Amino acid sequence: MDQRESMNRLDKVRKNLKANDDLDVPMNDDFFNRLHDKIMSEVDKTEIAPPPVLMRPRNMLRAHWRGWLYPTGGLMSVALATAILVPHFLKVTEGMQRAGLLSDGRERIVMEAVLSPEDLSQTLISSQTDSDFFVDVARESSENFRVAKLNKIVGGRTTR
Repeated sequence: MDQRESMNRLDKVRKNLKANDDLDVPMNDDFFNRLHDKIMSEVDKTEIAPPPVLMRPRNMLRAHWRGWLYPTGGLMSVALATAILVPHFLKVTEGMQRAGLLSDGRERIVMEAVLSPEDLSQTLISSQTDSDFFVDVARESSENFRVAKLNKIVGGRTTR
């Protein structure tokens, strides 16, 4: 009923404001002092209800702890599951490697070499690396390099 009373009160105020729309408000200190006194007397009469159960400081503190506790608990559970499961996965991969199910590919290369050695040399195995390529280029350029150019660069005499 308290809410209904306040709604009725607001309706009355709205109607009075509409009726007195052209009201001249005096701009002297006495008017504002009386208005202030009326407002403060209404404030003094107002009774403040206790906060609802969910807004009590004890429950707000719990909400604060929940704010970081859930993410931290989730991260800790992931870390714990990782610590428990990683050794298990290592044992499984070790067993698969012993059984030959998991390898680095050497068995496949050996099988290809046995079945078709000429294809293997062209497709799977390449013995040349990047450094080998640059060494070959340097060797070819040094073979084509003339002695006269070398002497010219070094600053020695040219032989004819």
